[in-house]
Amino acid sequence: MSLKHSVYRTVSRALRAAGTDGAPPPGLRVLLYHSVGTAAGPDPFGTVMAPALFGAHVAALAALRAELPPAPFAAPADAAPRLAVTFDDGYRDTLTAAAPLLAAHGIPFTVFVPPEHLDAAGSLYLDKAALRELACVPGASIGAHGARHVPLTRLDDAELEAEMAASRKRLEDALGRPVDSMSYPFGLVDRRVAAAAAAAGFTLAGTSVYGTNLPGADPLLLRRTEAVAWDTPDDLRLKLFGHWDWFRLRQSEARR
Repeated sequence: MSLKHSVYRTVSRALRAAGTDGAPPPGLRVLLYHSVGTAAGPDPFGTVMAPALFGAHVAALAALRAELPPAPFAAPADAAPRLAVTFDDGYRDTLTAAAPLLAAHGIPFTVFVPPEHLDAAGSLYLDKAALRELACVPGASIGAHGARHVPLTRLDDAELEAEMAASRKRLEDALGRPVDSMSYPFGLVDRRVAAAAAAAGFTLAGTSVYGTNLPGADPLLLRRTEAVAWDTPDDLRLKLFGHWDWFRLRQSEARR
């Protein structure tokens, strides 16, 4: 665990001790995961979660079903506390390690995939056949994550338009069905990028800004709360019940 994360955890536990932990805050909480068990090298940001720990997370989510009912990734229609689960990057282990557990507990989930990863033979990522298999898992949805997984805010207007269009078309061609949701690579989004997402036909998009989503939230700037490799089930509860939401003060909120 990094020193920074240890400090952040201490702050969040202190906030819980100073407040209440009786109910989750209103709105849709969207969890963000990356890999479940696949380490391609050093992991300083904790994006690779051990399968056993992910299993403990899923068990915790199932136990909280009454307080945080599982829901698809979508713009919330009301302020009732609900929970959506998402994955970024399209790792193969989303199919092999995560999907069976989530499907067994009836928890829907969305996987955001950069289609360039589909062509990497023998890689850590989903190929086209695995993507189609994942899309058939009960409760699974597929969204885009840029075409090449590059920082969208650094592209010029023409490059951005092409990147958005390619990300959607290549996934739709692979799946044979519409793709209308995405998440922003590295969480980098500004007004121009969000407008480009809308122009490309996306109706939902996830950021990496912590917090819940209330009715009226911009559907192209939906907040997501990241779960990392060092989060115990108690840490997960801290995040679900809002004790990490202060962290968005350290993040750059996209402005319309």
